[in-house]
Amino acid sequence: MRRSSLWLVPFAVALGVAGATRLRFAFDGLYGQDAFAYFRYARALGPHLSRGLPLPGLYSPIGYPVTVALLLPRSGGGPGAGQIVSAVACAWAAAATALLVRDLERLDEKPWDDAWPAVLAGLTVALSGAVLRSSQVVMADGLGLGAVAAVLFCVVRYRKDNRGAWLIGAALWLAWGTAARWMVGLLVLPLCAFVLMHWWAARPRVGASAPRPRRWPWALAAALVGLAALMPVLLVARSVPPSLAKHQWLLAWNLRNAFGRDFHTPDGHATYRLPVALFYLVRLGWPDYFFPVHAVFALAGAWSLVRGRRTATAMLVLGWPATAWLFLSGIPYENPRFLLPTLPAIGILCGIGFSSLRGRVPSGGRALLSLVVIAAHAAGVAFGVREHARLVAKKDVDRDLVAWTAERLTLDAKLLIAGPSLAFQYYASIPARDLFSASTAEIDALVASGSPLFVLADINELEVQWPGLAPERHFAALSQRPGLAVLGTHPPYTLFRVRSGGD
Repeated sequence: MRRSSLWLVPFAVALGVAGATRLRFAFDGLYGQDAFAYFRYARALGPHLSRGLPLPGLYSPIGYPVTVALLLPRSGGGPGAGQIVSAVACAWAAAATALLVRDLERLDEKPWDDAWPAVLAGLTVALSGAVLRSSQVVMADGLGLGAVAAVLFCVVRYRKDNRGAWLIGAALWLAWGTAARWMVGLLVLPLCAFVLMHWWAARPRVGASAPRPRRWPWALAAALVGLAALMPVLLVARSVPPSLAKHQWLLAWNLRNAFGRDFHTPDGHATYRLPVALFYLVRLGWPDYFFPVHAVFALAGAWSLVRGRRTATAMLVLGWPATAWLFLSGIPYENPRFLLPTLPAIGILCGIGFSSLRGRVPSGGRALLSLVVIAAHAAGVAFGVREHARLVAKKDVDRDLVAWTAERLTLDAKLLIAGPSLAFQYYASIPARDLFSASTAEIDALVASGSPLFVLADINELEVQWPGLAPERHFAALSQRPGLAVLGTHPPYTLFRVRSGGD
């Protein structure tokens, strides 16, 4: 395969899978609460900048909705803009993974007889079930993944060409990746280790007459450029303390959480099947994330780096997943989406592992090895499609809930909900207020206003997930005074009308 076209295969495959999935499932990318919050913020940016209208609250960093906002005028203003950003970022991550395998093998003076290992590494990312889902949703995960791939690509090119512009590019992408997902900022640790080891290996030997290269000005410039790019995001986050300064990932981080399964946080009570550290380790070989065969190749790639004493490459490619896993092991939450930024590094390990194993089997066994990898890719896509279908089905249930509730509310009604409040605002223009974020004063004002007031809640969820927290406390207070009357059920939710003084 020609060098110039190496990246096209995984890039085209990733976009093809994203397009085919979008055609197969009628899904607009909005689900849960976060996706609606991102899209609402993206749509509000234009009116805010042009007419000074207020911005809605957003507890996540603003990098993703800002990127989506740039595309909104050219995509009809709908959530498809967010899906395009996610799909292109995921496709780039797959392409970059293939290019990185090629560049790292060459930098470490490994034989480069064909492009097949690099292409398979890119396909490992392109056909991951996690990437399939992330390419469909209006969430920051895909952009964070693409930014990590860009950082790795730039820093490896810096090591290859010794051009400071690549270092500045890495800093810019690191800043934007952090602006999309805070955790991407941890990539600075293996990144610095990789650069410092490159400088140490390239230092002039004792007695050499060559002048010592001045690298620190480029490093300083990269740090300043990256900080300047990130500063606006930090200033916005400062105005919303839960976004960063009071983020539970920071306040509740403790390595003792790595062994825990039962947590009580401001986001609710959760009991998990596996300890946190084991969950994030196992998920890397989960069928709907990476098929277990890929984990075998990744381990082979890690062993190849260690055995070959490819220290700088190991610092980067092994250091990033290890850093992310160590951090995630200390948070009191389990969500496989949080692992997504590690995929380029895992894909690189798969490519290196495949290349290493392929060189050790007889020529007749190479075709069989390639078939095993292709079969694993196909199985991973199948599991990914299955999980995406479940996500779409859950979204359809929420849409049904919105329609069912809207039929039972009066035109001037207001709604309190322990659930998908932003879906009600978006699909039915119902002024829904989430019991999680509403204050006691706000709820008292709604009750006193005299307007028809309704409450929609999953009673079992209130008791199991929210004991003693805001949703459960607000619901209990409304039940006692002024009281609640049941209007109907849409399992597992029950719709109540708040009694007025004349009831």
